[in-house]
Order: sequence, then structure tokens, then C-alpha cells
Amino acid sequence: MKTKKKNGRQGELIANVLVAAMMTAVFVAMAWESLPAASVIFAVAAGYAFLMFRVVAHSGRAAAVMFPAMFLIFYSLTYVDDYQWIAAPGSWFLGLIVGGIAGINRWSGKSAGTKVSRKPTGAGEGGLEFPGGLRLAIINASCAVILLAAGIAHLVLQKPTASVGAVFAGATLGGWALFRFPLSLKIRNLLLWVIPVEFILLFPLAENTSQTALPFVWAYGVLGGILLGGRYWSGPRLGEPRPPFNVRAKTQRKRKRKPRTQQNQNKNSKTSPSTRGPVPK
Repeated sequence: MKTKKKNGRQGELIANVLVAAMMTAVFVAMAWESLPAASVIFAVAAGYAFLMFRVVAHSGRAAAVMFPAMFLIFYSLTYVDDYQWIAAPGSWFLGLIVGGIAGINRWSGKSAGTKVSRKPTGAGEGGLEFPGGLRLAIINASCAVILLAAGIAHLVLQKPTASVGAVFAGATLGGWALFRFPLSLKIRNLLLWVIPVEFILLFPLAENTSQTALPFVWAYGVLGGILLGGRYWSGPRLGEPRPPFNVRAKTQRKRKRKPRTQQNQNKNSKTSPSTRGPVPK
């Protein structure tokens, strides 16, 4: 059985290597004319996806924000008109695949060929432990810096105006306040739907006003603000997420109580002496 499992893991590793090599070959063929510039985007995307599974996954909120952000960045690259000759969106997408394959699998040791998984530890508020520490603070701060830097890049590259800057600042402040001062879990989760709705509604306004950066600075600002407002940054709770949490404790099932008559019968059957005669040899 062990040899079969080991052979199966080795087969999965070989398949993953072949897929990653094939995606890299597709990238080289696609971006051959602008390979040096496209390779930078490919490498950044591969590093992004690798760190998503190996590092960012330690923080639930950071992972929940940075996962949709990878597709937002892909969509952003299709709107940066000055850099279309680099084949930026395709390079980013293929880099994500290669980096994801490298990050989600273990490549050495006894567990080579298995998937990297993160499990909640301990038991605290809500049935789970929400630890803090300098490491989680650095992970969330780094993710927030990346998102805000992407928003600033849109602001600079796509006709920077005062209105776009105001939207970016307001979105960042709104995302921060949403997780820094949440009214309740239901209200906060309901207000989160404003992010994609506003993102879609800003596209017509951006096209009519020739300010194509509007929806993107909104999205990056809100996501970056969420990471900044949803965590403690000083004191003994450094790195801990701020409540409320979506994860709830598992409710214990209540045992059905037996009727009193049945309980008395069980007690009597246990205490009463046996009426059976001796067993013949």
C-alpha cells in the first residue's frame, strides 16, 4: 500500500511538472517578441501565486482579500493601454498557474506529492483560535501595501485627476472603517456587497468621463483598507484580527432525554438480582 501511494504521489508530481513546463512554453511562444518585459510580469505572477499558498494562507482575511485581487490585477492589465504590446494579461495568467502549481504542492521530504493545507489551531473565541503576532502583522501589512501600490499605479498611469484621487482615498478610508468599526457581522457582510456593485457601476462613469482608473482605484483602495482596519497593529494583541468573525463554534447536539418511566425501568433492571437458575455444566 505504501509503495502504491508513493508511486501515485510521484505520478502527480511528474504531471504537475509537465503542466508547469507546458504553461511556461506557452508563455515563451506567446510573448516572444516582448519576452524580457513580459518575463517580469510572469515572474511576479508566479511569485504572487506561490506566496498565496505558502505564506498568505496563514492569515484567513489576507487570503480572502488577495485571492480575488489576483483576478482584479489580471483585469487591470487589460486596461493599461500603453502596455498592451507586452502581452501583460496572458503573462500574468500563465504565471499564476505556474506559481500555483509550485505553491500548492510539496516537492521534498516524506510528504512530497501531497497538497499544502492550513488547518485552524486551538480553541478560543467562536470555537477557533485567532492568533496574532508579528508574522501575521507583516503578512497583512505587506498585502495592504501591494494593493494600495496597485491603486496608486492606476492613478499615475491612467490620467491622474483630483476626482480619481478622491475616490481612491475615500475607498481606502471606507474599507478601513468597515472593519475597524463594524456595526454587526450581518451589516458588515451586507455592506461588502457594495464593493463589486460599485466596481461595476463606476465603469460607465469612467468611460463617459475618460477616467478609466475609477473602478480600479475604488477596488484596490477598499481591499487595502479592509486589511488595514481589520487587524490590531500595536499592543499585546499585535497581529490579531478584529472581531466579529465569520467562523462560528460548532453547536453541540442536545441529547434526547429518555422518559422517566424508561429510566426507572433501566435502573430496576440493573439493580434487580438475576432470576435465572444456575447454568448446567
